[in-house]
Amino acid sequence: MHPINTCMKISEISHPLLTFIATVRVVLPHTCITARTIALADNFMSAKAILAKTYGANNVLSVSQITQECVIDEATKTLSAAELQVKSMSDRAKQLNQQAKQVKARNKLQTAQTNLLKASSPLRTN
Repeated sequence: MHPINTCMKISEISHPLLTFIATVRVVLPHTCITARTIALADNFMSAKAILAKTYGANNVLSVSQITQECVIDEATKTLSAAELQVKSMSDRAKQLNQQAKQVKARNKLQTAQTNLLKASSPLRTN
């Protein structure tokens, strides 16, 4: 009988792993090919780190998160190295824009909380 793991974090249960699809360069003795693979990770940076460790940092050409609407199509057009680089930069720009939105939302929330605290504090009379 296996003992119960009591050291798990709640995030390991409440947040399932995300799926990422990556295009990587595979270096063989006499040739070099590109291949697509899937990585499961908590976030984009973790997926990229796993792929970089497995294939080498310079061999990870693009990484994209697969959403439920995405379907992996085997007939997908093979992209050139330049197209892959543009796609990777575009994906990264989308991620950075999303992060910027989250930071702005957090700042607005903090400002609203500060204003609420000021409004709810008793008035001081001299």
